[in-house]
Amino acid sequence: MSVLIPSWRRPERLTACLQSLAAQSHPPNEVAVVWQGQDEATRDAAYDAASWFGPPTRLLILHHPIPGIVPAENLALEATRGDLVLLIDDDAVAPVDWVARHVERHRDPQVGAVGGPARNHFPDGTPYPIRENEPIGRLNCWGRVIGNMYDHPDTWRDRPPRLVDHLVGYNLSLKRTAFDRFEERLKPYWQLFELEVCLQVRARGLRVLFDFGNVVRHHPTNPTYAPGRNGDLNIKVVNPAHNLAFILAKHTQHPFDLLRRICWTFGVGTSSEPGVLALPWSIRRHGHPWTEMRLAAQIARARWEGWRAGRAARAAVTPLTDHSTPITKMDG
Repeated sequence: MSVLIPSWRRPERLTACLQSLAAQSHPPNEVAVVWQGQDEATRDAAYDAASWFGPPTRLLILHHPIPGIVPAENLALEATRGDLVLLIDDDAVAPVDWVARHVERHRDPQVGAVGGPARNHFPDGTPYPIRENEPIGRLNCWGRVIGNMYDHPDTWRDRPPRLVDHLVGYNLSLKRTAFDRFEERLKPYWQLFELEVCLQVRARGLRVLFDFGNVVRHHPTNPTYAPGRNGDLNIKVVNPAHNLAFILAKHTQHPFDLLRRICWTFGVGTSSEPGVLALPWSIRRHGHPWTEMRLAAQIARARWEGWRAGRAARAAVTPLTDHSTPITKMDG
């Protein structure tokens, strides 16, 4: 079991994360922390935590010179040996049985990826409002990604595990044999890399499982995911549009599904990443019509570039199964 933690400018949160991993009832064999760029505070926090880990756990402290979550994940993947690869965010805290629950779910040889929810908290420790949104972890036939994997009611923890299409990287595990590596051809901030790796898992004929009861405590601080039009819109809006187009183009097999996903991606989109039909909705939601129209043009170009890159990537891949029909319930 190898736990991978790319960390960037959150040394206090990283310390809390490592404390939770050092207290696991089923200790992992390896914990790999990747500090990036010139973020020496994160490096120092990792070294300060070294004394908390002993046999059977080995703490690896690695460095990637350029900040980026997917390159950092791949560096840690290459440096570790575990048959089971676990991902957790540096601003998340794992329950004491976090590793044990992931291991137990992977005893099924047909399961290739397992994930769980997060309970989010504001900086003052107040929890986010409860959400009962469903469906959970879906990629629908049009190519729309539906998450809803956080801030569930406590009663949902007793739900049985559910087969899904994709998971989230703050609470995720993968059999090493179920995928190749994390997709570095996506654009920063590498949104949807978890969707792409789950589709790799499904291409091998393996299941993707969501465990409602294995909940991490999460303290999100990344402004990239804040709603609205503030911040760097290339990182927040344009690049994610490229990434989704890349993933759909790479992993869609049947011509009819390909046509359907092209129509939705370029013709509809969403209010945050609008296509032609969703542009009025986006203007009504965000205001500034000319800004939204210019942004929509950028999104269209990004999608076209992503689609072409995804089809080129697919040319070198022979899929084993089709991803067009989401799995929504456990067999048997």
